[in-house]
Order: sequence, then C-alpha cells, then structure tokens
Amino acid sequence: MHLSIIAPNRRLFNGEVDSVMLPGALGPFQVLSDHAPTLSSFIAGKITYTVGSTSSSLSVKGGFTSVANNQVRVVCEPSV
Repeated sequence: MHLSIIAPNRRLFNGEVDSVMLPGALGPFQVLSDHAPTLSSFIAGKITYTVGSTSSSLSVKGGFTSVANNQVRVVCEPSV
C-alpha cells in the first residue's frame, strides 16, 4: 500500500509500505493492505511504518489520516 506523510511545510515520507501504526486517542491502531476506508484523527505519539523487515518511526504532535483503496494519507505536525 502507498503511504504519504505530510507536514505543513514538507513531505516526510512517500512510498510503499507493508503496515502503518498510528497513535489513536483510544490506543494505537494499525493499517494493513486492503484496510476498510477510514478517516480519523490521532494524538501525539509515534507513527511507525514497516517495509519488509525494516521499521521506521516518526514522533508527531497529532494529526489526521485517511485510508482508501490502499492509499494512506497522513497530515501531521512533527515533534521536534
């Protein structure tokens, strides 16, 4: 699936991933291939995405995500 992570002033990530974990208000939630369409906000924490056996993470202050047709779009404010 394709993941785009965008901050107000730059693109933080754009590429194919196997999974994405986001810090939901009620707990972390994972997005996998063929996930149901979703629109959600998320809280401060870490976004973790996995490509093969490699995981990367990004600390964020919060944001929004939309999931549809194996496209995950994240708009967030990165933590410094």
